[in-house]
Amino acid sequence: MTYDYISSILRKLTATSSEEELTPKATSVGSLSSETVKSIYFQTLEDELVELNETSETDYKEMLSDSTTVEDIEKEIEAKQQEIIDKQAETEAYIETCQNAIQTIFANGTDIIPKEVQEKYDDELAKIISNITTNTGVIQENLSVVTENTITMKLAEAEIETKEKEIEQKEKEIESLRKEENPDENEIQKLQNEINGLNLEIANLQRVISNATKNIQQAESENNSLQTENSNLSESQKGLMNSLMDEYYETHTEEDRVYEDSVLKSQIENLESNIQDAQNNLTINTIKLSSDIELLAQIKGLKEQMSAASSTTGTTTPKYSTGGTTYTGNLPTNQTLASAAESMASSMGTTGWCLKGVNNTLEQVYGFRLSYNSAYQAIPDLQSRSDFTEVTDQYASASDLVNLPAGAIVVWENSSNHPHGHISIALGDGREASDHIQNQTTNYGTQYHVFIKTG
Repeated sequence: MTYDYISSILRKLTATSSEEELTPKATSVGSLSSETVKSIYFQTLEDELVELNETSETDYKEMLSDSTTVEDIEKEIEAKQQEIIDKQAETEAYIETCQNAIQTIFANGTDIIPKEVQEKYDDELAKIISNITTNTGVIQENLSVVTENTITMKLAEAEIETKEKEIEQKEKEIESLRKEENPDENEIQKLQNEINGLNLEIANLQRVISNATKNIQQAESENNSLQTENSNLSESQKGLMNSLMDEYYETHTEEDRVYEDSVLKSQIENLESNIQDAQNNLTINTIKLSSDIELLAQIKGLKEQMSAASSTTGTTTPKYSTGGTTYTGNLPTNQTLASAAESMASSMGTTGWCLKGVNNTLEQVYGFRLSYNSAYQAIPDLQSRSDFTEVTDQYASASDLVNLPAGAIVVWENSSNHPHGHISIALGDGREASDHIQNQTTNYGTQYHVFIKTG
């Protein structure tokens, strides 16, 4: 019964779910001398002891950099998955060796540990394991918080850089206007207002970065405290086994005790401690590597979004003739452009800045802007671009525009009632996006032009 009880404790310490009892070897190990057992023990550790407390580190700044590809991240994930498998096999082999050594020692006698001692340590041990498990879950959540806020900071910093470039361009435009003989003060004031608006947006983004930094610091601070607490709990866990063995010796008579040899007692305690250390190391490594894999998967998703935003989604987009020839095939969709336009319009939420909203989207997805003061002025530019095709003939009636595919660009000419004209990107569901989202315009009152990205 002694051996069975110690085995049950070992199952809890090593988190195994197997119900199979560890039994002494069939050979007559009961007749082994103390010196033979000691030699087996020391040889076992010499042959099987392995390092289980080292994991590879991942440089997440490098993973987020432009030079790192999705394939690089996939290789890093595969390497960490293999590392988990290797460490599990390594740990299982080592624990099995230690358990076999314990089995050999216990096979020299059969002693009984009182039931009240068993129940006492069962409860205490279960409580410690529960606390460690709870703390470990919070640590994992905090690791996700750190990565999510790191990504938020990177995106905000990139957006600030874009807005600063836009401010620089507008300041150059103001400087150019002021050099004219009769500067257009209204246009200068308009540009200055746009600069003020961009500075306000930058200030908001800087607050986002500040909040993200605080979140990271708070999560890391909490993790430090929880890791210290788990370390203390692990020490308590080891102390429980020591206390169990102390009581075991105190509750047996001189005749019953087969472990009067202090060397043998120390060997048992060392083996149990080695098993616990190996399992704790494996648990810590598995949690860390699993968290690394989860965070790398998030970074991979971000990279894939960035990659999709930098190229068209179609792989076999046909070229369409221009110059008034009627297009006869199904127009391709450009969901990447439409999704970016919807996101941009939702974030702006303004009116009267349709060209700005479309320009922001085009720059985000394709890296260029239609640098004009009025929306209708984009018509000749789009007509002259080799990567865009005008398919206005495909939509003879303005009411047909509600059927535009996602990503189609519609530009309306100007008039006395609409001196700047209008521009928008179709969302593919009867709506359009510019600096805000609304139903597709069909009654603007001027001639419209429809363009699709074909190159």
